[in-house]
Amino acid sequence: TAATNPFVAKSKNSAASAYTSKLVAGARRLNDAEEEEYEVDISGYAVKFEKCQFVKSYSDEMAEDEEAGTVLATQRFVVFRLCPNNSCGSCNYNYGEYMVDLETYLEATIQYQQELQEEMCNQCEENCQQDEEEEEDGRRKLAVDCDSCVDECEKIENMEENGYVDATEFLECQQIYDPEDDNAVGLWAGPMCASSGSKIKIGVFEDENCNNVDNSKNVDDYLVDGDGYQIKLSHALLKTVYSDTCISCLVVEEEEENEDEDENEEQ
Repeated sequence: TAATNPFVAKSKNSAASAYTSKLVAGARRLNDAEEEEYEVDISGYAVKFEKCQFVKSYSDEMAEDEEAGTVLATQRFVVFRLCPNNSCGSCNYNYGEYMVDLETYLEATIQYQQELQEEMCNQCEENCQQDEEEEEDGRRKLAVDCDSCVDECEKIENMEENGYVDATEFLECQQIYDPEDDNAVGLWAGPMCASSGSKIKIGVFEDENCNNVDNSKNVDDYLVDGDGYQIKLSHALLKTVYSDTCISCLVVEEEEENEDEDENEEQ
């Protein structure tokens, strides 16, 4: 009961529209019996995270693996909505609800948030390095909040030196503990649904496919740097993927931006 890609963006490409296109292209619309694709201008909509959920289902690959111990594989999904921009806070009318696999959602969302983060730090470096520095017109640019961005960008730049690793480094299942004893169980880390689906976190698993979670263990207890010193996960970027903040699909045309800049210069 799903229509593939019912919302097709007609606006020019940008970070926001590219992000939305990736999600919708890999998503299935929920609660819609019509299977015809139809084109809708999504410039008046915004993406809103709803929940993360998982289901265990039969897997041919698991069934052929004699060491798997189960024929059920865990599949994780994210449900998101395309909400009207003027009602994104409630988003209970005239919206589209979609489901996409967790991997696709994380890949697209993290890439988008990293681009925003990089842009913010570039603006911060340009405008906030010297508070006394003024622009040629005698006014200082205020595109970013210098009181907060300097500290935030310094933490991002010095993350490794401060003993942290970004949690988004574990978006794919990877081993974090390889015991010397062949009879002991290794451990892997990967993304999972948490807090009844309202959050996404990096969990500890007992298998290389990150199917069997071990909630008694914490990833931080098994992370070390190249010198053997213990390090911790930084969740700042990962938290943005389940934030209540909506991501608008509205695209400001480059011509309009240039016109606005020209008007400001004339004034």
